Order: sequence, then C-alpha cells, then structure tokens
Amino acid sequence: MPLVSAGARTSTGDGIHLGRSIGAGLQGAGSHLPTFGGLPDPISPGRANWHDRQRLTSERPPWEIYVDREGSRWVAEDEPSIDEKERALTSVPEQTFWTVFDDRALAAATGEQQIVVGKEPEEVRAMANARPGVHAAESVSALAEAAGIDPDGLAATVRAYNAAVVTGVDPDFGRMHLPAPIERGPFYAIRNHAITLVTFQGLDTDADCGVRDEAGVVVPGLFAVGEVIGAAATCGNSFCGGMLLTPALTLGRLLGVRLADQVVSQPPPSTTSVAPVT
Repeated sequence: MPLVSAGARTSTGDGIHLGRSIGAGLQGAGSHLPTFGGLPDPISPGRANWHDRQRLTSERPPWEIYVDREGSRWVAEDEPSIDEKERALTSVPEQTFWTVFDDRALAAATGEQQIVVGKEPEEVRAMANARPGVHAAESVSALAEAAGIDPDGLAATVRAYNAAVVTGVDPDFGRMHLPAPIERGPFYAIRNHAITLVTFQGLDTDADCGVRDEAGVVVPGLFAVGEVIGAAATCGNSFCGGMLLTPALTLGRLLGVRLADQVVSQPPPSTTSVAPVT
C-alpha cells in the first residue's frame, strides 16, 4: 500500500534508523490511523501538500461524494467526526479515494466554502487535467476513465446519490446534507489518500524510557522519548494534532531528572595519584 506523507521533508526517521542499527526493537505495529491530507504533490509522488488541502466536510456543508476505485461511496460525507471518517478510510482499498462533484458544486465553493483551501472555482478549474490527481470531463463516464475509477461503478453511484437527493433519504450511509444532484458538467474528481503525519510505530522502550532490543532486553545507556518511540506508545490507536508534544516534554523531563540524580548519587572519581610504571 502506498504511504503518503505531509510531514516536514526533514522528518525521515533518522532516530529510528539509528536505534535499529544497533538492534533496537520496535513497538506499535498495526496501530496506524491516517488523517485526510492534501492534494498530491505535483513533483514528489509520495507526498501531499497540506497547505492546499481539500477542505474537510466537517468545515463546510459537502456537495461532493467520496468514492473508492470501484466508484463506490464508503462513508457519509457529512459525518461531523473526522475520527469516524479516518477509521472508515482504513478499510478503503489502498486507502485511496476520489472527491467527485459537478460544476454547480464548484461554482458554489467560494470563500469559506471552498473545496480546496485557498482556491476559488476558476483556480480549481485551471488545475483540472493539468495537475496530478485533479481531473475534469464532460461526462461521468469520461471522468471515471480519466481518474482511474471504474466507469460503471461511478455511474451507478452517481445515479443512486442523485435519487437520494430527490427523496431526501440516503439509504446507504444516512447522509443528511443533500443539497443538489451531481448532474451539471463538467464533472470533477480529486484524488486523495490517507496521509501520515506521525509515526505510530517506534523504538521499543520500558517504563524508564530505556530502549529494548528485539529480545526485550534493555540496551545499556540507550534511552528514547518523543516521536521516536512511536505515537502508539502514548496515544494508542488515535490521532489528534499536537498529541505527541506533551508526552515528549513530560517523559523527557522525567528521564532527564532521573539521569541527573544518578550522576549526583555516584561517588566522585578518585583523585589519588598513581606513580607511573617505568
């Protein structure tokens, strides 16, 4: 499965690599929880741009739908809990989906209602078919072909969604905000992917922040705190911006005090002179 990051380009896991180079074990496997990210970077395929991300539907009433590669919806787009959406995203194949909407929805996406943060409708139109992951076409089937979505699946999903708009009832996911059908071309699809901002797996440590090897034995003199021990060590299977700051500061201070106390409690080195051996 591809891994896409919106973290700092200098966040390359050097601390984890250093620990692993001397046999350190890992903890937190299987605890990954993604977040919604930004548009695919036009130069670096493994990255997303957080500064021009798609605006979350928890920030604005959604006109669009989310579909997977088969063209199927997988969540109620107006679900207010981003946590619920992120957990639902983990079950989507390759954790990749497309935001699909029509030109009527785009025309309404101005100011604080923008679909892409900082981009007015004309700017989004200009990106279509010019920037990787942003597609436009005059028909739903042509859009699917351009974006790499199953055409029959997307067509069926759009028909079902449009019927839900007419009746005011979404039988599949219970979406409540159904402002307009997706029917006025051109049609648009923006590719999105589960984004990693933190590392959930990290160096294995004991209760004293001592790093353990793969056999569970503490490596003498090696300690670790902060993101290098992985988010799962202090947050479990959850994610929220800034959640790793307090554990890093707290554990770092506790470890520093403990190591300082050990130094103070040790007897000073001997100052007795020793005659040189001749």
